[in-house]
Amino acid sequence: MSNVYRSLPPLAALIGFEAAARRGSFSLAAQELNITQSAISHQIRTLEDHLQMPLFQRIGRRIELTDAGHDLQATALAALEQVRHGVRRLNAYTKPDSVILSMSPALALCWYVPRLIKLRADLPTIDPWLHISTEAKVTEEREIDIVMSERAWHDQGTVSVPLPADRIWPLASPSLAATIAELPNNQKLDHSPLLHDESQNDWLKWFAHVGSSRRQISRGMNFSDTGFMLQAAAQGMGVCLASETLAADFVARGALVRVADTSMPSDDGFYLSAWRRNFARPAVGQLWDWLIAQTTAA
Repeated sequence: MSNVYRSLPPLAALIGFEAAARRGSFSLAAQELNITQSAISHQIRTLEDHLQMPLFQRIGRRIELTDAGHDLQATALAALEQVRHGVRRLNAYTKPDSVILSMSPALALCWYVPRLIKLRADLPTIDPWLHISTEAKVTEEREIDIVMSERAWHDQGTVSVPLPADRIWPLASPSLAATIAELPNNQKLDHSPLLHDESQNDWLKWFAHVGSSRRQISRGMNFSDTGFMLQAAAQGMGVCLASETLAADFVARGALVRVADTSMPSDDGFYLSAWRRNFARPAVGQLWDWLIAQTTAA
């Protein structure tokens, strides 16, 4: 079976071509790449011979791209940029104190990012790499060191630790909460605008839990991600029903306040999971212990 990439031109020739096309000069491209002008000319000839078409028009000492050259310039730039970004991503794998941590967008935005200053102060030598994903498990070949998710992971060769139990509270912006506070206690949320996410902890369960007679609960804005729901609630768009863990930073800085005296246990849990082999690297164990300490403190 033949390889489809065998027909591609040499990478060095594409690099030289891209520089010459962008700078409009072989000599300027040579200076940029720190090679001789004859080397640039050779790369361009190699590329044109390979493609069997001219890419530049030579007009005296000037060069101008042909139509084919313009087309290839856009392709070469996009391809080289993709390779450059891909190679740059590999840098994290070579740093001994780099730890790749995977978690959902809501956990990242609402729980992890607000703790970055403390993380840097407590573990100054560790360089965490945040990977956003809703996966609760990863294959052993993946370069993910720690997974923080809403589901446990008990495959052979892994460790999965449940984090402290969570509770669910109705929360609103201070201005909306002040309006709700003026209502009688038994009506505080019976007519309030509601926000919804896709958690198992929905308003139907909460109103049943507190014995409310409210029936119309489906109206209101819906969000597939809890973090964005919390942001909308902080802007006064309605009352959200949210995890104490995820909403902790919003409550701590006064962006959201509780609008009821009653909470309910969360049907969702949070877990810290990893392949056991990852702990051979001390940095992974240090970040693992730090994350557990943070959830315990929260």
